[in-house]
Amino acid sequence: MNRSARIFVTGLGVISPAGAGTAPFWDDLCAARNRFTDLIPLYPGMKEGMLGGRVPKDAWDIALEQVSEQTRARPRAASVFAEYAALEALRDAGLERGDDLVRDAVVCIGTSDGQADALEDLVAGRRDIVETGGFSSYSITADVAAAVGARGPAFTTQSTCASANVAVSSAMEMLRSGVADTAVVGGCDPYSEKNIIGFSSLQTIGAQRCRPFSADRRYVTPSEGAGILVLQTEDALRPGQRPYAELLATAITNDASHPTAPDRSGVEACHRRALDEAGITAADVDVIFAHGTGSRANDTVEGGIFTEIYPRAAVTAIKGTVGHLMGAAGAAGAVASCLTMRHRLVPPTAVDHTEVEGGLNLVTGAPLALPQLRYVQSNAFGFGGNNAISIFRNVA
Repeated sequence: MNRSARIFVTGLGVISPAGAGTAPFWDDLCAARNRFTDLIPLYPGMKEGMLGGRVPKDAWDIALEQVSEQTRARPRAASVFAEYAALEALRDAGLERGDDLVRDAVVCIGTSDGQADALEDLVAGRRDIVETGGFSSYSITADVAAAVGARGPAFTTQSTCASANVAVSSAMEMLRSGVADTAVVGGCDPYSEKNIIGFSSLQTIGAQRCRPFSADRRYVTPSEGAGILVLQTEDALRPGQRPYAELLATAITNDASHPTAPDRSGVEACHRRALDEAGITAADVDVIFAHGTGSRANDTVEGGIFTEIYPRAAVTAIKGTVGHLMGAAGAAGAVASCLTMRHRLVPPTAVDHTEVEGGLNLVTGAPLALPQLRYVQSNAFGFGGNNAISIFRNVA
């Protein structure tokens, strides 16, 4: 294991409620603009007007045109999203399907709900199992590998809403161990009726959108989409490639404390481990992309850690703009972190500055320009005490 091996992010791809591609994603983040829509009630008694984030029809059509023929014939949302984002990331890195670097690449996709639409269609009698193409979560990774022409190690990680950051950590370890010099990695999750019903029964979704770190916060806004990064070791970089950032560390911990509520000591331990692995201190971190679900429990824990341990870091939370992408949340945060590195701008949290609770250094209103930006941290936490934090360094 070569812990000193440098790993760079050279390509980004995303599909989200903002649309297909990194350009609309970044535009909506910088404008703090959301495109949430009313969710269709799924059972008698489910309230109308509950908000969620869906990939728009035009973005779905764009993605469907680019994915593999096999996926196009039997479209499952997770594979459509992940393949599209992977192909965009590959092009962004200046690589082509099946070329030398990609052929032996590691492919690792994190997901929480896998091929949820296929399973739910089967259960509801909307499609039979042949028409669905199956619902194994591994099939998402297999489809991405086929789409990019990779024949190296391919696997799926499932660690609830921390899944994408766990995938990044796994790929990073494989690159450092010499298994490969390139990785296609990230996360995806489709709209899941099971999730919507669960959130509704817990009364954690509603007509008010997610408002991270607002004193008035109440609801989570479930969403869908995918984010993919291309990682390359320093030796694998080609002339002309312009990395977005260096991936310094991704730390993973599991609290095994409570099914849903975050454990302050465990979350704090993950922060400290990430800093230790990156070889920096909290004072070095310039920007934090918070998990920022807009729930009282999560934001209280995260906000307390930020104000006590990272008082100088600018904090932002993107779920008020694109929603909670579940297993892809960490991937959306990673893509946003790398775009922040490239543009030297921190997109704002979609709340008014007068709402911010607890003296938190939260970016609101307009994007914050940071010409001397060095380190960006991206948080992703999930039910079951799953914690995963990535840290990126500026290379420009």
